[in-house]
Amino acid sequence: MNEEMTKSEEQHLSLQKALQQCELVQNMIDISISSLEGLRTKCATSNDLTQKEIRTLEGKLVKYFSRQLSCKCKVALEERSAELEDFPHLGHWFQIVNLRKEVTQEIPGEVTLEGLLDMNEEQVCELLQKFGANEEECARLNASLSCLKKAHQLAFNPSP
Repeated sequence: MNEEMTKSEEQHLSLQKALQQCELVQNMIDISISSLEGLRTKCATSNDLTQKEIRTLEGKLVKYFSRQLSCKCKVALEERSAELEDFPHLGHWFQIVNLRKEVTQEIPGEVTLEGLLDMNEEQVCELLQKFGANEEECARLNASLSCLKKAHQLAFNPSP
């Protein structure tokens, strides 16, 4: 029996591994978003401890999304399945940024988190404002995208 894997088998294994990682990280994202929503709705958000907890969770979520992007990047574009392409979930990112549902429901399905990351701040604002976002929401989304870009770059270019 041939012990060497064919290129096709290696690619399939790479895809499966990336998919498993994204799903595992998604479970962590779901748990963290649930906690974040609880803090935002059930606690006094003016409280310093609550604010610190919210910032900590937001930081974790940025790392989780960065991890999903990294896993996805390890699989060649032509090898990605539709299931892998679904990660990371833009709707969840909008929840973290705390965009109003009226805005997020209007944004077409072909908009992706990677697509937003490729845009400059003005383009992101233009797009969001088409769907009813205000300046504060644009600023929050741009700030969060900036954090995600930095985290993703660090994941690919860690300093010694």
